[in-house]
Amino acid sequence: MKFLKYFKEIRINKDSNHSFKLLNFENLTDDELLGVSGGGFSDNLRQEKLEAGWTQEELGKLLFTSKQAVCNWEHGRRQPNLMLLQEISNLFECSIDDMLKERGSKN
Repeated sequence: MKFLKYFKEIRINKDSNHSFKLLNFENLTDDELLGVSGGGFSDNLRQEKLEAGWTQEELGKLLFTSKQAVCNWEHGRRQPNLMLLQEISNLFECSIDDMLKERGSKN
């Protein structure tokens, strides 16, 4: 799925700082974006979840998804779509970049 659709949905919220950052990604597919990311999402999600003191089930409920979906994300079997990735970064009060990059990365 192309990000152009997601960009238009996110841009509706003009107060969002993230909407302008997504402009550069509007023509990438989900897989292409994750390929650029450095692959740290699974570890970052797990770490953020543990620091918040949440279980997979609790995080799933907060994101209106299943415990199994969260489990799949944590183990790298699946990746959330851009809208969910935005919700996850909002929930943990960090940027999408922070969720995607490897911990300890200087970039």
